[in-house]
Amino acid sequence: METILLLGGFGFIGSNMMDFIDNNLSQQYNVIVFDKVVHHPFDLNFKCVKKIYSGDFSDITCLEQIFDENKIDLILHFINTTVPSTSGNIKFDIQSNLISTIEFINLMIKAKVRKIIYLSSGGAIYGNSSEKKSESAQNYPQSSYGIVKLTVEKYLMLYSGQNLIDPLILRLSNPYGPYHFSMKQGIINVAIRSALEKKFFSVWGSGESLKDYIYIEDFAVILFRLVKLKINNTIINVGSEKMATVNNILSQVKNIYPNFTWNYVKAKNFDAEHFELNITKLKMLLGDYSFTSIEEGILKTNKWLINLNVKQ
Repeated sequence: METILLLGGFGFIGSNMMDFIDNNLSQQYNVIVFDKVVHHPFDLNFKCVKKIYSGDFSDITCLEQIFDENKIDLILHFINTTVPSTSGNIKFDIQSNLISTIEFINLMIKAKVRKIIYLSSGGAIYGNSSEKKSESAQNYPQSSYGIVKLTVEKYLMLYSGQNLIDPLILRLSNPYGPYHFSMKQGIINVAIRSALEKKFFSVWGSGESLKDYIYIEDFAVILFRLVKLKINNTIINVGSEKMATVNNILSQVKNIYPNFTWNYVKAKNFDAEHFELNITKLKMLLGDYSFTSIEEGILKTNKWLINLNVKQ
């Protein structure tokens, strides 16, 4: 059994990784969770979780304790203290995300842990563009969040070049699906929850922004396939090539909830209006993979939210 240290384990993506391990890889991995909270927001328990450490990501003493007490084989870095819309406090963004990550990397080097998967962002890294973006494309971040993500990538590859770690950087498109509880980002999840709870919904801009969306279970499958293939020391775009506008998505939600309504407000300048990932590199590594359609993904997400409300 290998041990995964999951930074941000109780968040949206971390929760889905643990759910996937429980259902598919329970004989291969144990998980140690580090998060700012002690208990999962939905009061869920995952069988793969063997230890939980809670604290601030900038608390070096707490993080050092994890390495002192455990043998870590792989780190999944899913922690971020900001999102594009909340990264206006640039000093905080740099200190809590960039500086803390650099200090964490130094700890893993000291503990002789080499493997780390860093969750970057396709939209925030590349910025607004009508061109399909490959990993070698120019980067034009439109927020401090994107700039910090890109800077962390650069430092990871710097350490990789010094043969100190073996990072895998995943530039993810827009994930959606179960275990999502933020009402600040994630258009599909927020729209479905608003419709389910009969809340009014506001759209930034015209609703014609076109983006790549990926169902979160697809991302979990892809991540662990890349781990199995021992892919590292590189950057990979992870998207589905399932493009949709916000208006497309809202119309599909309205098909489920006919009374769902929304209005349009002025767009925010930190949000990319259009981005499409070139996933040629990913497809060369994975071979054929059938991604979940947006229609099916929305139905699955809605079903999960309904079941959650019934349980609560």
